[in-house]
Amino acid sequence: MRSMKNIQNKTVFLTGACGGLGSSLALALCKAQADVIISDKNPRSLNIMCDKIVEQGGKEPMVLPMDLMGATPNDFIQLADNIKENIGQLDVLIHTAAEFSGLSEFSHYEATRWLKEMQVNLNSPIFLTQSLIPLLKKSKGSIVFTCEDLPTVSKAYWGAYGTSKGALSHFAKTLKDELESSQVDVHTVSPPPMKTQLRSKAWPAEDDAHLVNPEQVVEQYLTLLN
Repeated sequence: MRSMKNIQNKTVFLTGACGGLGSSLALALCKAQADVIISDKNPRSLNIMCDKIVEQGGKEPMVLPMDLMGATPNDFIQLADNIKENIGQLDVLIHTAAEFSGLSEFSHYEATRWLKEMQVNLNSPIFLTQSLIPLLKKSKGSIVFTCEDLPTVSKAYWGAYGTSKGALSHFAKTLKDELESSQVDVHTVSPPPMKTQLRSKAWPAEDDAHLVNPEQVVEQYLTLLN
């Protein structure tokens, strides 16, 4: 893995920190001595993740439980205010949180499921980003959205997950143009097929021999921050 001197002591906010990809990113960032705020919906899982990072020689992260499903734009504004008051800066925002219940024909889709997946995968990252833009402008920082291979998730049965990822990719392009003059970098990463719980929900009987481990994808993110 390449040198991470440029990320040392930078403040990074990471959503989905207890997921397959998120946990690998959290560990790599903390080992690089970044000041990482790890966020996920389960406080117990976050505390276990924090202990694991310290045990493996990483810098102890800050823990912030946050359920994106129930979060409102006002919650994100309060979060941004807390970071400004208690930490003082934010250099990097990385979105890896995702909600996916499996492939389903749209005619059988429950409205509550659709709304939940759109909230976690699209609305929350958009409004969380909006609340943190002032801090990122101040640091001339970076935003990284985790997207998907659009030709795959645009096919039948991908429902709200595919729709949300297509919209998020479009939003990232729009935001990149808007923030160019502010010297805030906006990136998207579409990871290759990985050995994760999310992947197994789409293909539960799949032979995973061809899938990569999340740890192998971390470099795609870290390269953007150097």
